[in-house]
Amino acid sequence: MELSKSRVLNDHEIEMVHKASLEVLNDVGLIIKSEKARNFLGKKGLDVNHNTAIVKFNPQVVMDAVESTPKDFEIFSLDRSYSFKIGQGHPTRIGIGFDSLFEYNYKDNTRNPFTKRAVGRFAQLGDNLDNVDIVGTQAYPQDVNPKACLLHGVEALFKSTIKPIIFAPEKEIEVDSIIEMIKVVTDSDNIEKQPAGICLMSPSSPLFWNSETVDGFIRITREGFPCLILPGILAGATGPYGIVGALVQKNAEVLSGITIAQLANKGTPLLYRNGGNRLEMRLGANLLGTIESFIFSVAGTQMAEYYDMPSHGVAPNSDSCTMDEQTAIENTQSLMSGFESRTSLIMNIGMFGSAKLSNLEQAVIDNEIVKLARRYVRGVEVNEKTLMVDAIKRVGPQGNYIGDPSTLENLKSDEFTDSEVLNRKDLGVWVKEGCSNIIDRASKEVFLLLDNEVRTVIDDKKSKSIKRIIDKYESEIG
Repeated sequence: MELSKSRVLNDHEIEMVHKASLEVLNDVGLIIKSEKARNFLGKKGLDVNHNTAIVKFNPQVVMDAVESTPKDFEIFSLDRSYSFKIGQGHPTRIGIGFDSLFEYNYKDNTRNPFTKRAVGRFAQLGDNLDNVDIVGTQAYPQDVNPKACLLHGVEALFKSTIKPIIFAPEKEIEVDSIIEMIKVVTDSDNIEKQPAGICLMSPSSPLFWNSETVDGFIRITREGFPCLILPGILAGATGPYGIVGALVQKNAEVLSGITIAQLANKGTPLLYRNGGNRLEMRLGANLLGTIESFIFSVAGTQMAEYYDMPSHGVAPNSDSCTMDEQTAIENTQSLMSGFESRTSLIMNIGMFGSAKLSNLEQAVIDNEIVKLARRYVRGVEVNEKTLMVDAIKRVGPQGNYIGDPSTLENLKSDEFTDSEVLNRKDLGVWVKEGCSNIIDRASKEVFLLLDNEVRTVIDDKKSKSIKRIIDKYESEIG
């Protein structure tokens, strides 16, 4: 049987968090900076105060919006050769991380600004990693116009992968340009019909939506494109310094996004962000890799299940600023907690240092952790065949199973995992072959994977069209 799900909250506690969140939405509300958005929400029946910019969310309107949110949705590869579903009842999907700051070189311990080429290399690696399902912009490239770095990053994705993509705009004008780019790449004016990815939009903590962000959010939900609602809650700074209190505020912020999206376009596919970070009070650090963060995420996944909608988690997460044992411990713990709780989508492959650092070898190692986690939660199947009584009788006492037909048959199954990255060699063989470590082996895999032909749907015509879109954007923003 499959491994049992991890749980932090019981049913009564889930109800308590839910009711507390509705109370916050109804009594406190959120500041909505955009007058255009406030006018829209007021027409939809919400309590709007234009003097304070506060919008209060009626619990019935909120729950009607939750009811309108699909429990799962389908996304497609850029070339339309395959698709898969994300959400309740479907396997956990994995994405290579995004929005890092520096590319880390383990050989000389340097941290280098991300270039557009580096963003493309991470996307190409993600395209070749067998446990990665979605490819995001690993970072904002810093060798391009800084006001258009997201668009350049998305262009690098289109030129380096055919897998579905994920991107995080902050402005309505960015949303407009990316919608144009997606239409060019997919040869379709309807990005809702076969969506080729997910758009990440973030309300700000505590309890407000920036003007350009909420306008961009409403814009893309009206296209019917799947969206991830990701509050940036930091317990002790932008949220209560307590797991449950932070969960209540974060839940209220996500529910505000669900409500806005469904009022803009009923049935828009959404993902519920399950976690949050905390402030290290002595040194002022933003921590992602603590055990409490993983508990928070499991509880958040339970809230998503309560609302019968897909969940999103950020993992692997480590606060180590180098590729060491701490990174291994925290990356494994965070990924395992996501799989054990059945989070729908987990993003951040290749990242560490509180998500500020990225490394290609780390991405390969994380891909290996994902493979092990997937195998772990799959558990075992017990039936007449797997009991293997016939084989046990056939071999008998003091026998040997190496030559038994059952061994050859099971070698062809996927019950046991193999690895080119983890050491599976005897000590003597390992020493004879040079005593390689896991980073050495991962580096070899990076070289082999990036040596593959780049998969892309971009031809010269589409490339020129995308360049025109970016040029137009850059001229408009000045």
